[in-house]
Amino acid sequence: MQSFCRHGIQVDGWLKGEFLGFLDEQKRQGKIIDFEREEKLLSDKRKRVDFRLALKTETGTRVAWIEIKHWLIGQQNSVTYDPSFYFSDPSSAGVNQDVRKLAIVQNEGKYLLVLATANPGDEEWQRGVTKFNKKFDPFHLETLNRPADFPDCFYLGLLKVS
Repeated sequence: MQSFCRHGIQVDGWLKGEFLGFLDEQKRQGKIIDFEREEKLLSDKRKRVDFRLALKTETGTRVAWIEIKHWLIGQQNSVTYDPSFYFSDPSSAGVNQDVRKLAIVQNEGKYLLVLATANPGDEEWQRGVTKFNKKFDPFHLETLNRPADFPDCFYLGLLKVS
């Protein structure tokens, strides 16, 4: 993570690969039932969600749909990027397109997993989430963890999409 920060690089593909390895291990340990990557949406076969997980719960099986992003927080080629930029950007660099894709899914288990290198801090992160919620209403994001619980070089933000 420190190298990503130092060299100002974003690599979504690498993150998806790491997450795939993590999910394989979780399945081997029986912590998840199963998962699919690049799952096609039933209502629009052209669109795919990064991961669909089948999770064990006390009441049965629950499905979670997850889109993954990797954001550089700081300088990249003389441009400064912060959570407000990414949360308000309507292009594929931001999360708006991912949220719209997840909105097609007809269940409640929709999430974004954003690896931010470096850690933006609680205030900057929440400012970005608030900006998204205002700009792209009726879509809504809720942060499920806090940057303060991570080291300075990264934050793995989990956001619930509704």
